Parts: sequence; structure tokens; C-alpha cells
Amino acid sequence: MSVEERQLRERKAEHIRRLKRWMRPLPRRTNIHRYPILSLFAKQAKKRAYLWSFNVEHAVPAIYAGFILTLLPLYGLQLVLCIFLALILKANLPLLAGLQIISNPITVWPIWFAAYQIGRNVLSVVGIETDQLKLAQVREMLYSFTHARWDEGLENLAIVFGVTSLGSVVMGVFFGLIGSTIYRIVSIRSAASYALLVQKLGELRKNNPEKPLKKNSNA
Repeated sequence: MSVEERQLRERKAEHIRRLKRWMRPLPRRTNIHRYPILSLFAKQAKKRAYLWSFNVEHAVPAIYAGFILTLLPLYGLQLVLCIFLALILKANLPLLAGLQIISNPITVWPIWFAAYQIGRNVLSVVGIETDQLKLAQVREMLYSFTHARWDEGLENLAIVFGVTSLGSVVMGVFFGLIGSTIYRIVSIRSAASYALLVQKLGELRKNNPEKPLKKNSNA
């Protein structure tokens, strides 16, 4: 085996090891039954190969949907919606579900605040003005929501939810575009490396054909 072929093999093996390390905490066909919510759909999910396919046609929809979903003000419902989005879009489930770790108790409030500001700016472009969100308003809406006082501040809560959702979609599409572009580039490079490896192995077999086995004269 030449030095170039050895390097190609090592590069491919490193890509596989890196992918396995990255996928270790994600739901997979072999461990989906361990996830409290996804386990309810494990039987149906295992039958659908596209949920586990990392081809571009299945990965790109997962990246877009994953970014949009994780940024929407739907914290706590993401995993439930993941399986439905993956089935509807025929998208890769591990990627879609894995992106939901972006929103967590630490990051969710900054994300929603940024999404609200972006939503306000988008609406202002089309001539719709919304109020600047103040800390007192946030506290009031949280109090109404946690104490189920829907008659107090429900209208403000609906407006904030709508503006934040708009900003989340804009942010999700933006990051989805970046993520899908990177994924396409990596996929192309990986496919090229694999094709080159196959070509080199083919040339090696052509130049060094296997010698036929000699018959035993004592047989």
C-alpha cells in the first residue's frame, strides 16, 4: 500500500471516528427507545430509513427545521415536534433532534430576546411598529403565564409570542443556510476523498492482480 493510499484510509477512518463521537449523545436507530418522548415512536421510526440517512437530501431539511424549531418560543415541546417534522419533511432525525440542545435553560432567554428584537425590526420594515420589550412587561407576562391568569396581559403575551416567532424563523433560516452550506461542502469533500480512495484501490488491484492458486499435484 502506497503512502498516499494509507493517508486516504487514515483520513476516512478519522472522519468516521469524528462522526461517531459527535453522534454519541444523539438519538439513533439503535438507542431511540431510551429517549422518554421519542421512544413512543421508536417502532414506527425504525421502519423509515430516511430518518437515519445522512444524505444531503435528508440532512438539509433537518438542519433548516432544527434551527428554526430550537429558536422558536416552544421550549419543552421541541422533541415532540421533532419526530413529526422529520416524518413530514423526510428529514434526518438525529440532526433535527440534536440541534435542540441549542435552546436550554441558560440560552433560551437571550435567544428569545434577540428573536423579539429581530422580529420588531422585520415588522418595522413593512411599516408595523411594536413596542420595545421592557423588563417589567416580561415579569408581568411571566406572572400571568405561570399563574394561569389569561385575562391579564394575554393580548401582550400573544403579540410578544408572534413577534418572537417571526424573529426566530428569520434567525433559523439564516443559521440553516450557513449550516446547510457547510454540510454540503463537507459532504462533497468526503465523497471526493472516498472516490479517490476507490480509484487508487482499483489501480492497485489492476497493477497487482491476484495470482491464481496452484493445484496440488498430489490431489
